[in-house]
Amino acid sequence: MTERFTSDLLFILIALVVAALLGFIIGYLCGKKKHLKRVELENEIDELQSKLRICIQEKEKHAAPFDAVEAKSIFAKKIQENDLKIVEGIGEKIETILKSRGIDTWHKLAQATEDEIRNILLADGGPSYKIHEPKTWPAQALMAFEGKWAQLKEYQDQLTGGR
Repeated sequence: MTERFTSDLLFILIALVVAALLGFIIGYLCGKKKHLKRVELENEIDELQSKLRICIQEKEKHAAPFDAVEAKSIFAKKIQENDLKIVEGIGEKIETILKSRGIDTWHKLAQATEDEIRNILLADGGPSYKIHEPKTWPAQALMAFEGKWAQLKEYQDQLTGGR
C-alpha cells in the first residue's frame, strides 16, 4: 500500500507541475498578446495626437487675422489679441489661472471643455471658484478667435455673468 501511495503521490505531483507549467505558459502568451495590443493602441493614440496637432496648426493658419479696429468699434473699448477677459465671466484672476495652465489664447480656450476649465479653476483657485460657470466660455472664445465680434457681442448681451 505504501508503494501505491508513493506512486499516486508522485503522479499527482507530476500532474500539478505540468498543470502549473501549462498555466504559466498560457498566462505568458495571453499577457504578451495584451501587451502587444496595448503597444499598438498607444502607437495609434500617438499617431492621432500628431494628426490633431497638425489640424490645430492648420486651423490656426486659417484663422481670421485679429482686427483690433473692428473689435474696438463693436465693444467700444480697446481689445488686445488673446485677451481672455473679453469672454463674459472671465476676469483678471481667472485669466491668470488659465494662462498658468497653458490656456493663453482664444483658440486654446475654445478647445478646452467645460469640465477641463472647471477642474483647473477648482484645482488652482480653490472651492471659492466653484460658483463660476465656464459653460459658454469656449463658444465665446471661438467667436473671438474667428473674429466674429458682432456675433460675440450679441451673444454676450444675452448672458449674465458668463451664463
